[in-house]
Amino acid sequence: MLLSAQNLRLGLGGKTLFDRLSLRLDRGDRVGLVGDNGTGKTTLLRCLSRDLEPDDGTVNAARGTSVGYLKQDPDFTPGQTVLDEAEGAFAQLHELAAELRRLEHAMADGDDEALDAYGKVSHDYEEAGGYAWHHRLEAALDGVGLAKDTWNLDTDRLSGGQRSRLQLAKLLIHKPDVLLLDEPTNHLDLAAIEWLEGELGRYEGCVLIVSHDRFLLDRFANRIDHLAGGKIESYPGNYAAFLKQREAAELTRQRAFEKQQKDIEKQAEFVRRFKAGQRARQAKGRETRLNRLLASDDLVVDATKQQAMRISFSADAVKSDRVLQVSGLAKGFGERGPLWQGVGFTVAPGERLGIVGPNGCGKTTLLRCLVGDADADSGEVRWGPKLTIGYYDQRLDDFDPDNTILDELYPTAAEEGVSEAGLRDALGAMRFSGDDSFKPMSALSGGERARVALVRLLLRRANVLLLDEPTNHLDIASREALEHALGDYPGTVVAVSHDRYFLDRIAGRLLVFQPPSVVDFRGAWHQWLDHRDAARVTPQPKLKASPTKHVPSKSVKPAAGKNKFARPFGTLATPKLEAKITETEIEIADLNEAFATAPTDPAEARERAAELERLTTQLQQLEEEYYDRDDA
Repeated sequence: MLLSAQNLRLGLGGKTLFDRLSLRLDRGDRVGLVGDNGTGKTTLLRCLSRDLEPDDGTVNAARGTSVGYLKQDPDFTPGQTVLDEAEGAFAQLHELAAELRRLEHAMADGDDEALDAYGKVSHDYEEAGGYAWHHRLEAALDGVGLAKDTWNLDTDRLSGGQRSRLQLAKLLIHKPDVLLLDEPTNHLDLAAIEWLEGELGRYEGCVLIVSHDRFLLDRFANRIDHLAGGKIESYPGNYAAFLKQREAAELTRQRAFEKQQKDIEKQAEFVRRFKAGQRARQAKGRETRLNRLLASDDLVVDATKQQAMRISFSADAVKSDRVLQVSGLAKGFGERGPLWQGVGFTVAPGERLGIVGPNGCGKTTLLRCLVGDADADSGEVRWGPKLTIGYYDQRLDDFDPDNTILDELYPTAAEEGVSEAGLRDALGAMRFSGDDSFKPMSALSGGERARVALVRLLLRRANVLLLDEPTNHLDIASREALEHALGDYPGTVVAVSHDRYFLDRIAGRLLVFQPPSVVDFRGAWHQWLDHRDAARVTPQPKLKASPTKHVPSKSVKPAAGKNKFARPFGTLATPKLEAKITETEIEIADLNEAFATAPTDPAEARERAAELERLTTQLQQLEEEYYDRDDA
């Protein structure tokens, strides 16, 4: 056992979040924590990290266990650059390096006793990955999507997304025994998410993730913990296994509920019939037991009454064989150069098109050009006749903050001929009930604003839906409801998303941004992965990206004066450079093994120490040269 919680109780704002909640985390556990928004997933992570004390219950960690927690609002040391802050994760490693240097100087001065200590410290340093720390630092920053031009920025100049990515990089560098991650894929593009999956798959400790990314949970988790009603139910396996087990468990629970209700009715009828007669004492006893049951945890909940989002999109028929035709479209921003150019594609009625690509590549900009909110630099967008287009804007900023939810939706309802009763039905389908509809827009959470935007789409009979990251802010249950609704929707869907599970469920065709070109791929997300991975192993013919010729991306040379080391190996071809790195690492490992296993005379120890220092510097030079190359 690395970390455990026993009988946690916690109430916030008059609401009970945890009621005798318990869980256990062991080494090797890969746990996905799921549950509806507001059930307390983030709060539970705060309790496990000791960032928040529960009202009752205990959190215990095994002796010497380190716990790392990815907060949604990270704190950094003022005045530090990104590199400085990330390098802070190597504090213990730097202490070992300083001790190695001290011992090297002692051996050089003839201190024979330093030899044995040097072997042990050198072994510890190597075990901690000391000779590759510079590479680990850069790989982590690159992996989470922090470009090199941000590394020398002060942390107080970073955006919220960049701060989250920096904190994630620090945790992965530090490698605590228990890793608690709260929505780690927020602010990551698809490449960074795939890199994170690889890192987590190799992680030696225990990982607990709060995430709505079902694709990640499918590939990563060996257990799903479902938080509901203040308690946790654990299911072995990944997310797909959890869905099957939960469905079976809910069916069993519903049968138990129906059986229990029949028994309750039977006991209540007995009490009514005999409460005042000769069997009054027996009736009184049954009434006491019945009241005790109704107030206890043994009362089974009706699964059919658990509130879930219900969505149904309707659409008028399209009387054309073409919905959208795009040709020669290009867009750029000044010195940044082109976002994309030569983009061309056609969308047929009823087609489902997913748009994917790295952050900042212009996916949202393309949607805005299609809907007419932005102008392309060149090219043409032609929509078919008599189309009604519904647009979901991920920014969710086109609401009047002073309006209530009802006020905000009345104009759309009136325009579409929807009655107030129909509007309230649509709100109820989105889990806005009772007085919820009178909440001011300014008081809504991100998830609530997203649901209001979806209600607005529901009210329209749009035969084309343009959706920009529609699953952002939605919990898993809401995402599944949206996917079911889009599956039944008869119209055309064009969706920008980084939610791979969503893409696999709704899109049969993808526009894959590979700046400044765009690949038009006929297939679902998992098929694209198979194709891409096969192409990396065996050269494949290039996909036809669009009717127009695409411009290949250009290599970017590293800025002059940015390199820490000279370039003594600059004439080596990349394969030879890689071989040289491997050769140097082997020599370092052999020297360290000699220090740790066999005593030597002081003169030989000094020679080995000098050789080790030379090889360590050489390895740093080799790695610096390798990772700055365009073709590396």
